Amino acid sequence: MQILKRIPYLASLALLVYMPFHIFLSQWLSLATGGLDFWKAGKDGLLIIVVVFTICLVYAQGKGSRTFNWLLGVTVLYGVLHMSLWVIHPDIYDRSAMIGTMYNMRLPLFAILGFGAVLLVPKFVFSSVIKVMLITSSIVATVGIVQFFLPDDILTHVGYSLDRGARPVFYIEDNRDLPHRIMSTLREPNALGAFLILPITVLATLGLRAKDRKRKYLYVLAAALHLAALLLTFSRSAWLGAALALMLAGWWHFRERASDVLRRLWPVAVGAAVAFSLVAYTVRNTSFFQQYVIHSNPAEQVSDLDSNDYHTLLTRQGLEGIANEPLGHGPGTAGLASIQNPKGGQLTENYYVQIGYEIGLPGIVLFLVLNIWMYVRIWKRHDYIAIALCAGFWAYVLTNMLLHTWSNEAVAAQWWILAGMALAMASPAKPHEVAR
Repeated sequence: MQILKRIPYLASLALLVYMPFHIFLSQWLSLATGGLDFWKAGKDGLLIIVVVFTICLVYAQGKGSRTFNWLLGVTVLYGVLHMSLWVIHPDIYDRSAMIGTMYNMRLPLFAILGFGAVLLVPKFVFSSVIKVMLITSSIVATVGIVQFFLPDDILTHVGYSLDRGARPVFYIEDNRDLPHRIMSTLREPNALGAFLILPITVLATLGLRAKDRKRKYLYVLAAALHLAALLLTFSRSAWLGAALALMLAGWWHFRERASDVLRRLWPVAVGAAVAFSLVAYTVRNTSFFQQYVIHSNPAEQVSDLDSNDYHTLLTRQGLEGIANEPLGHGPGTAGLASIQNPKGGQLTENYYVQIGYEIGLPGIVLFLVLNIWMYVRIWKRHDYIAIALCAGFWAYVLTNMLLHTWSNEAVAAQWWILAGMALAMASPAKPHEVAR
């Protein structure tokens, strides 16, 4: 029985390690084995099986709690809402509906798995999980940096191609005259950038609280490695998300001292903000700023649409779709899952608009309630884990306003599994639970 009780914990670690390499491994290994669709869907099938096993084991061991019951209840209600809309809209493309349902449902499923792992494992040490996450992200970041110096089409040799559902190379605004954007072992550069946000934030919080100088230097070096990879993604959403997370983590760590400093030096802060704004305004028309920062081609015609225009256009179309069908069009009708439909889909470039488009206003309200409830309970831990997860939460709110960030399995697994674990530990962390 002790071995069985460790399965959810081991499965959580396995998913944290595997998910960042899922796309790379599925594309590469399927060249020899075939069955690319099986490789793609296998992880989700395994997730469902292990979550059901976890739920059964939690109740069989009498470990269920009011918090776990609430999380499970919301998850079931969220799933029922997806299934009901699928039935109500029988004409939606089944493959997209199935993929869309799984993309949306695996967020709370990851949280349940992490929650159950803490309830069932005899001696849970959060720092061990953090170490696994950081080792994995360091490998991913290193591979990404190396990738920048390799030939652009290197991934075509391991099965990446548009026909196989994985684009092998990305450029800023598809301009081959500019450096290619790294994606390491993830699906695309924006996903890699989002994936690196939480490890960067964790490393920052660990560095701020570290007493040992050698350990502090280690965290700084690891953070520099992650930041270098983040920079080479040229993902503006990830840059903004990481900046927001680091500012929040720093503010919460130095809150009292920072408040005192701001009260005394607020003119300096205002002056720095004004100076930064003036510099940005001065360089706004330079080719570097236009191409590398805002991803706009100054040579394009006025009638052409760049990525910024598409963000606005697709988000507006999504909002119009919600207004026309406030109860939802059905799972898989928007977002990344919708592009599986041969008749075309509805990208929204905003995850929250996507949820509203698919499962309506009741669905987005339920999803936001789940997010807020988890955030409030995690914040009550008041330790470095809570600071990192809550700072990362706001960073992902920002990136999800610009992209379909939560649809990426690596990003979703990383935050939601750890959040589920933190949720299970509602009381302040004990000394042995904090990384030494």
